[in-house]
Amino acid sequence: MPSYTANKVVINSFIIYLKLIIKLVVGLFTTRVVLNALGHTDYGIYSLVAGVIGMLGFLTSTMSTATMRFMAHSIGSNDQTLVKKTFNSSLIISFILGFMAVIIMEIGGIVMFEYFLNIPAARISDAKIVYHFMVASTFMVIISIPYDATLNAHENFLALSIIQISASLINLGIAIVITYLSANLLIYYGFFILLNQVLTRIIMQVYGYNKYDECKIKILKYCDKSQIKEILKFSGWVIFGVMGGVINIQSRSIFLNMFFGVLLNTANGVAMTLSNQLNNFSVSMTQAINPRIIRNEGGGKRDKMLSLSNISTKFSVYLFALFAIPVFLEAPFLLRLWLKNVPEFAIIFTRLIIISMFLEKFTFQLTIVINAVGKIRGITLIGLAIVLLSFPLIYILFKMGYPPYTIYIIGILMNFTSAISRLYFAKKLAGLDIRKFLYTIVWKGFFPLVMPIILASLLLVFFEESFLRLILLVFISLLTSLLLVRFLGLTHDEYERIRTMIVSVIKKSRNANHDANVMKIPESSQYKEYDI
Repeated sequence: MPSYTANKVVINSFIIYLKLIIKLVVGLFTTRVVLNALGHTDYGIYSLVAGVIGMLGFLTSTMSTATMRFMAHSIGSNDQTLVKKTFNSSLIISFILGFMAVIIMEIGGIVMFEYFLNIPAARISDAKIVYHFMVASTFMVIISIPYDATLNAHENFLALSIIQISASLINLGIAIVITYLSANLLIYYGFFILLNQVLTRIIMQVYGYNKYDECKIKILKYCDKSQIKEILKFSGWVIFGVMGGVINIQSRSIFLNMFFGVLLNTANGVAMTLSNQLNNFSVSMTQAINPRIIRNEGGGKRDKMLSLSNISTKFSVYLFALFAIPVFLEAPFLLRLWLKNVPEFAIIFTRLIIISMFLEKFTFQLTIVINAVGKIRGITLIGLAIVLLSFPLIYILFKMGYPPYTIYIIGILMNFTSAISRLYFAKKLAGLDIRKFLYTIVWKGFFPLVMPIILASLLLVFFEESFLRLILLVFISLLTSLLLVRFLGLTHDEYERIRTMIVSVIKKSRNANHDANVMKIPESSQYKEYDI
């Protein structure tokens, strides 16, 4: 990567990491406050309703993926008129899909509450009110997507991080406020979350309007029917893929609720919250690189696209491992430290989710490669088929009396099958060398993960559970992982590239500070290139 590109990726990755650390701390504390305020039953109801919203609100992720792809391609073309057409076209689509989502979710909610959801009779009324609030929140998220995609495509992760951190801090404030209320806590919580989404949407629009020309809404001038048709065509296939992924995750809440009751939804909600926070750390580097992967494909640089994808995959796996290994091994202690009263099955749910996510990390970035090429029909249909075929199996096993965690074991098998399909389509569409990929990414990436697990596990045998053991385990796991990644996981070229990137950024930062201390100089192109 050129120096500027490499530097910006490092800076953006640092910004995203800082955001994720703040959101992790705030998010975990917020969950604890909300759980204690609402109680296990109401929190389980909230998690269940959120699961239904997530399953029916797949349009959000679909629109985000499609808009991000087309905005990145448009910006890469350096055609400002095309960029404006893309934004205004995506804005029209977002409102149309937003209203469609509201209709689908409201009709779907009636069916779910009537026939599928197992909620105590005394809490049905409150659950329905919260459901309506969450439908409205989903609408606000959908119509904010074009602004979110624009910031991502421009790689303006600083502004995006500030907005998202602010929303997380407001959520924490909401959690604290409801602890002082004495009645209708579930309803108040849902209502305040909706207000937070409205505020976030307003901030995104105001910032976009003042920062980027394309965010100035001019529907009549820049509405392009052909662009709308192209985005919708791509979205049509993405929607099936996203729908499969969302159903795969959110159907767990439905099945667990049907067979085991609302308290299992609490355990599932806790496990998903923790695993999602872990996952966020591993995607920080990929968030910074993904727009460039798409731009390289748009510019006809497929070899560079595949190279960036391989690097992104490695870092996704290693960064996830740095945090996931200690959490996996010390899950009982960490969950008690976090929640005090740990819901039954939350520990085993958390561990199985981590295993499933590890398996997914090794090939997930290949979906970005396939999306960049644009031919997503085949992998989408196979992915959806894998999800749908798992439903009868889950239902039969639960009917036979298998334990709740069986659903996560099936999820691991599904991820393995999905990984095979990603390899096949990446080879067919983008010319991926599967043998080389399996050796350099999967095989060489596996060993830096095994030794830290073995060494850290020894502490569980020789030391009693304590905060000191946790600190020692984290230290040994991190040190072993970093050393093995350095000498076994990375090639010499990859290591030199990373070292050069970091040294370059540090030197430029020191030079900038030195110049600022010597004399005050006007803004120049040297500083404009880091306007992220």
